[in-house]
Amino acid sequence: MRKSGNWKFILNVFLKKFSRSFYFLLLVVVVTDILYTIGITIIPAYAANIVIQQEFNVVVVLATIAILSLLIYGIQVIGLYFQGKIAQMSFDFRFDYVPIFSKKIFSWSQQNIDSIEGKMIIDQAYESIYNGANVGIEAVIDQTILILRYSLQIISLLLLMGLLSIWPAIVVLSLNILGYLIQSLGNRWYSNHKNEQNRITSYQEYFSRTLMERENGKDIRIFGMVPLFHQYQKNLAKCLVSWEGNYSTVLAVVNILQQLFNLAGIMFTLLFLISEKTLTISNCIFFLTAIQIMNTNFENLRNAYTLTSKNLTFVPNFRKFMDAKLDMATDNKQYMMGDFKQLTLNNVFLKLKNNNILKSINLSVNEGDNLIVVGENGAGKSSLIKVLSGLYDPTSGSAKLNGIELKSINTKSLQKHMTIQFQDDVLLHFTIAENISCTDLKNTNYQKVNEVLRKVHLLEFINTLPNGIETYVGNELSSNGVLISGGQKQRLLFARVLYKQADLNILDEPTAALDPISEKHFYQLIRSELSTKTVIFVTHRLGSFVKKGKIVVMSQGEIIAIGTHDDLLLNGRLQEIT
Repeated sequence: MRKSGNWKFILNVFLKKFSRSFYFLLLVVVVTDILYTIGITIIPAYAANIVIQQEFNVVVVLATIAILSLLIYGIQVIGLYFQGKIAQMSFDFRFDYVPIFSKKIFSWSQQNIDSIEGKMIIDQAYESIYNGANVGIEAVIDQTILILRYSLQIISLLLLMGLLSIWPAIVVLSLNILGYLIQSLGNRWYSNHKNEQNRITSYQEYFSRTLMERENGKDIRIFGMVPLFHQYQKNLAKCLVSWEGNYSTVLAVVNILQQLFNLAGIMFTLLFLISEKTLTISNCIFFLTAIQIMNTNFENLRNAYTLTSKNLTFVPNFRKFMDAKLDMATDNKQYMMGDFKQLTLNNVFLKLKNNNILKSINLSVNEGDNLIVVGENGAGKSSLIKVLSGLYDPTSGSAKLNGIELKSINTKSLQKHMTIQFQDDVLLHFTIAENISCTDLKNTNYQKVNEVLRKVHLLEFINTLPNGIETYVGNELSSNGVLISGGQKQRLLFARVLYKQADLNILDEPTAALDPISEKHFYQLIRSELSTKTVIFVTHRLGSFVKKGKIVVMSQGEIIAIGTHDDLLLNGRLQEIT
């Protein structure tokens, strides 16, 4: 019942978009299928019949057969053309969900995306649309259409055979039904053991992803971990080979039995024709051709049904994603931020995976403040930033911006007045200019991009590149892309901050990959370029900049002290950090 429900659901969604045009195309394909099937079944018998009759001229016979063959194959060509149109529809149906998925995901809160449940829903749903035509919702549509086509071809052949003799048709149909029952045993084995294969392939995918990450190469080489990787991969390969071997054995048994059933159908038909004394050459050729085509269609029908059943397992994940109530509330997002005045946290707690990440946080950041958040790794600094930026909603307590609940402020308005540089930020494989302006080249201020690149000491390097600021970062989208170092990456990310000139700037470990000279220059840039802005600086080490502002000391998810550098040194709160 659940399978039929998923099948009905995905077909309804597909037909809702393409109903009229799809029905027309399907009708044309079905008609051409039936005409072609009947034609290639009758032509050999017809040719044999006229050849036997001596009064026909050989040239006329050959010409007649050639014309009929061209007509039949012309019908097939027409059918193939319209099949391509239907295939385009099913592709469009799947591919249309790529932007839909992206839009829906970006309507989720970051907290939901980072959660185990959210990641699982996203990963499983993407399998249903990103695996191409052979796997997922597109495959369900394609294979369902094939089921209909093969079924109608089989029915037309049975009717055609029944006009001459009903018994061969009944026997062949019965034997193919038995063949299906045999194959269903193989399908059941596959279903019962699929989780075992999934577990093995998921392990393999981990190793594939690890090896594809270029940054992992240096560690694997330096620490000599290649033999360890090979050992794991060999063990996984043995498990997978064993699984595939068992499955191959099951398939071999199924195929042998099906071939025996096919042979039995042919033998019965010949014996029946002999016993009925109707074994003419044309009749014999007709029944043998019809049985072979029918057996092929039955096999194709069974395979299409099997693939449909397999791909229907993706539909629940697709539905779960589309039905997930993880979207951020939009009804209460009518508040616009305006210029930054104050950001306050009042008794904020944050719980993730049943762990208290932040506990009883009370903090106030005012316009023009330079706030420095320090603490050891794991103290909760990054989680605090996610709450301050509105990416995470507090489990309890309140986070207010300009006196308004942070979660109620319009997202675009918040993005306009706030910018964040996370320690694990990524540069997309777009152009350098697009990575800085965060918009397309048409709407990018080139002069401003060059200016901020000059300020972060990258302009000279970028001007040496073939396409300057239009050079792509990385080589995923362009073979002429440039690979940049960790320090260059952090400077480009800070250039993005300078380009935006937001009221509130949050910098999370922005100097981790910088050398001391570059770090000193970075602090000078903050003081000169963001002097009139509000800056929240997160770090686990103190530098010259952090000694100028108000310092927040964190430990185990709590704020344990707030004050100036000198005040905190006097009471011993910074001894371990400094």
